[in-house]
Amino acid sequence: MKILLVEDHQESRKTLQHLIGRRGHEVFAVGSGEEAEKVMAAQKFPFLILDWMLPGKSGIELCQELRAQPRGDEMFILLVTARQDTEDLERALAAGANDYLTKPLDLALLNVRLSVAERQIRELAERNQARAALEESARTTSEILEKTMDGFFAVDHAWNFTYLNPEAETLLGRRRAEVIGKELWKELPQLIGSPFEVNYRRVMTEQVPIEFEASDAPGKVWFEMHAYPSGRGMSVFFRDVSERKSIEEKRLTTSKLESLGTLAGGIAHDLNNILTVISGNIGLAQIEAPSDPRSLLSYLSKAGQAAQHAARLSGQLLTFSKGGAPLKRVASVAELLGRAAEFSLYGSNLRAEMDIPVDLWKADVDPGQIEQVVNALVINAREAMPHGGTVSIAARNVELEDKPGALLPAGRYVKITIADRGSGIEEELATRIFDPYFTTKPTASGLGLSISYSIVKKHGGLLHLESSSPEGSTFVFYLPADGEQLETSGPPTAEQALQFNQQRVLVMDDEAAIRELTSQLLGTLGYEVTAVPDGLEVVKLYERALRRGENFHAVILDAT
Repeated sequence: MKILLVEDHQESRKTLQHLIGRRGHEVFAVGSGEEAEKVMAAQKFPFLILDWMLPGKSGIELCQELRAQPRGDEMFILLVTARQDTEDLERALAAGANDYLTKPLDLALLNVRLSVAERQIRELAERNQARAALEESARTTSEILEKTMDGFFAVDHAWNFTYLNPEAETLLGRRRAEVIGKELWKELPQLIGSPFEVNYRRVMTEQVPIEFEASDAPGKVWFEMHAYPSGRGMSVFFRDVSERKSIEEKRLTTSKLESLGTLAGGIAHDLNNILTVISGNIGLAQIEAPSDPRSLLSYLSKAGQAAQHAARLSGQLLTFSKGGAPLKRVASVAELLGRAAEFSLYGSNLRAEMDIPVDLWKADVDPGQIEQVVNALVINAREAMPHGGTVSIAARNVELEDKPGALLPAGRYVKITIADRGSGIEEELATRIFDPYFTTKPTASGLGLSISYSIVKKHGGLLHLESSSPEGSTFVFYLPADGEQLETSGPPTAEQALQFNQQRVLVMDDEAAIRELTSQLLGTLGYEVTAVPDGLEVVKLYERALRRGENFHAVILDAT
């Protein structure tokens, strides 16, 4: 180790240089503080031994000056003094000395002090080496963050910005000088209440990394986010993925158009089944009409139900072509299950075993789409039991907890279970049953389960095959329960409708048959109806009515 000895007494200097050198150190000896400064300007010394009383600048003054320099704390300083008063020794330590040694020198004590100094210098060197490595790592990390193509920012535990790289400046539209030290929520208030805030707060409170995608407030720019907890707050990498999202959307649209012909074939198959029910019931009504009017009403009721299902099926095709978004409303899941099961099993050799509690929660769903899911699962059960039997349909209120790896977020759900007593699904086929166009039946479209899976997923739920064995198969799907459990209102009664009679309605449709039918229906409810074939006539009649003070209370227009 290189040691600088500063001692003005020549004999003492030689003695100390000899004794210290015996321990294997390289000792440089000078006689004044000024000489010491010149030597230290040319080379570094980890260990400095200073005599207090020196000609010119004292050892105390030199010690204070050295400690005030950059990285001045990296040198071990041992102060040698003849002073033994407690106040003097405290002054030496206050000046920055690590240790002191009193004169006259005690050889044993000198060796102890040197051993202590050597150990502390080794520890100090290790700390300095670790600090240098950290500083180098920080410099490297900073260079990477400054040049990376991803945006990056960091905030502390109080949500104040501590760093913002150039790409983040571009993506956020803010300069780092404007936001460093300021609160995230104040500088970017549009994030409040968004998925960004929800996920960022989870990172902070739960100390878990989260990856997600979200768009800005107008929904024009999509970001892929990677947020991580850090010791002092949170770090976030992000990038603009709007182009990728656009390509994915276009690819999905192209794929949807390509499969539309196949989809239409599958729906046509189901539609033919529905129309068969309609034709059959109408035929029965014609046969029974002369002898039993009550049977006629029953058959016509069945025909009406089938016609409603045909309308829903047509609506589902329209919904699919517009992107598949469900048209939701708060509905009774129990009623949907009962209605769908009755329709799907009508005319079959199966019966439904319903297990539905009276307090079953309602759900915010598209009733037609959820009935389609039930229809598909019940028809699967019917095909699995060609010789008849029982289909079990059960529903339960469940509350799911937030668990790592869970397929659904925590919350309240309605769990629907549909089980058959067929021969089950072969294990090698179980993983493919939700694939589009996969089927084991030569006349089926293979779309029933895949569309059902898509419908449930778009409702925020999950559909899966819970179990399958030679004794039967069980499908389960979850629907998020309606938070407010709003009561749904049914259609207005005839008395409610008739209270609006004597009101004037203007109808526009280019189809004469539809104009006539609409006029007849509204007329039976007591409305005064004027029907015209085109928009120009509507404008003329409406303006004329305004001038005469005979305003129309409602206008019904054909939009196509």
